[in-house]
Amino acid sequence: GSGSMSQSFGRHPHGFYAMMEMIRDWVKTLPLSGELSTVGSNSASSTGGVRLGLVQFSGQKNSVDPATGGVVNSAQRTPLTVGSGGRLSGDLTQLESDITWHEDNYMAQLTFIEEGLNVAA
Repeated sequence: GSGSMSQSFGRHPHGFYAMMEMIRDWVKTLPLSGELSTVGSNSASSTGGVRLGLVQFSGQKNSVDPATGGVVNSAQRTPLTVGSGGRLSGDLTQLESDITWHEDNYMAQLTFIEEGLNVAA
């Protein structure tokens, strides 16, 4: 991502919505396990399907928290009360809720993915 995420992209008001639409369509084609996010590390799926988690990365390198030294607002997961609750899920309904939440909560900052990955890990 970059500043282009904030520019119009085809019929979308900005590139972020276009990307989220692509992710939504892609998720529908995946061989999902069907497992809810509450399964955690106890997956017992016999289908061999996948689970997926969504994390929105953003933040500016110069937006540093003086207490931790980390970039502020670098990574954002879905809240515990929405969809997968920011966890891995193999359930299409949970994942669609996650995607909708991320669309509605676009961080709209310049991207600095390295710091975001550190927070998400």
